[in-house]
Amino acid sequence: MRVLQINDMGYEAGGAEKSIVLIRDGLRRQGHESIVMATDKDSSGQDIFADELIPAIEGVGIVRLLRHFWYQAAYRQVRSVIRDFRPDIIHLHTVSEFSPSILWGSGRTPTVMTVHGPEEFTLGLLPWLLPPSDYKTHSYQPADMRLVGHLRYAYYHYLQRSVYQLVLQRLKLVIAPSQYMAQAITPDFPATQIIQIYNGINLPRMIPLPQTSCPTILYVGRLEVVKGVDVLIRALAELRHDLPGVKLKIVGDGSQRQALKTLAQRLDLSKAIEFTGWVKSDSIIKQYATAQMLVIPSVWPENLPTVAIEALAIGRPIVGSNTGGIAELIDDGKNGFVVEAGDEKALAQAIYGILSDPDLLQSMAKASLAKSRSFDDKTFVDKLLNIYHGVLDENSAG
Repeated sequence: MRVLQINDMGYEAGGAEKSIVLIRDGLRRQGHESIVMATDKDSSGQDIFADELIPAIEGVGIVRLLRHFWYQAAYRQVRSVIRDFRPDIIHLHTVSEFSPSILWGSGRTPTVMTVHGPEEFTLGLLPWLLPPSDYKTHSYQPADMRLVGHLRYAYYHYLQRSVYQLVLQRLKLVIAPSQYMAQAITPDFPATQIIQIYNGINLPRMIPLPQTSCPTILYVGRLEVVKGVDVLIRALAELRHDLPGVKLKIVGDGSQRQALKTLAQRLDLSKAIEFTGWVKSDSIIKQYATAQMLVIPSVWPENLPTVAIEALAIGRPIVGSNTGGIAELIDDGKNGFVVEAGDEKALAQAIYGILSDPDLLQSMAKASLAKSRSFDDKTFVDKLLNIYHGVLDENSAG
């Protein structure tokens, strides 16, 4: 089988890209042919995994707007790749940098899509697609939206989404990586078109919990308002009274890095927090090995965080917000705790409950390891292959 995957980014910018590489490599190991097509958006200095690159949409004002309606370069390139590679199936991922033209460009090739997060056609998720600057206090609350935010939202809702709806019916199936996402996209696709399967990862080996009198909490991800890292820092301030030696390691980077450092200084936590910056994927396991637990304090609806699955496989309890698909990875009270998003006191209490009880920490570590086995990469790729074969059989019968 020949599979063409298409995604906005051609380097490992996040969980979606990790999944794409896993799919491509897993298919190749089983004797199938698979290539990835992406744009060169933000790719300077990055390790590119894509096999085919096209220029990202450029221009300002009306030019950029028109290219988001129809990007001729994307249409032309996908038609060329289809002619040369002759894929049996196309698997779309994030596609906003390709515009709806990518769906027209797929022609008669059977096409499926995985919805990893907010897209220009996901009605219920559109508020999370807007930049933080579209909100007065970066809160992502509708009442906090600036005029420019209302205008951008209206553009996505009434114009861009309408163009996508003309061609989304071409998709044979839409894959949701979490139960949350399957529910979130019901306004956009018929229920019969949606199938839910969890992403997989190449499960790392379990690593024993570090034995230390100074426990370490780990955060891995982008440093953006929606990730709630400020909530975690304030929770650390609460914890310092009962766990004076506790440390926080923040792995990642983003627009809020300096603001978070300033917050840490104001709360007299600079010595308790380490900002590592970005860490390459082949080194991330070393970061998990130094920590007793992972915290995912997001205030926006995460789909299915890859970092959480990694933590499960290493054998680490998780404390996460009750938003999006995070709670689907946490059996509350067994391998971690689920807390109200944005509530630093509840977050601090949950973290303290684990770190102050060595027996609970050990039992939760074992429970995480057991839960991780559901996300094995081979099992995931096999499920995708079954989906691909089903689509091809139905297409042949039709």
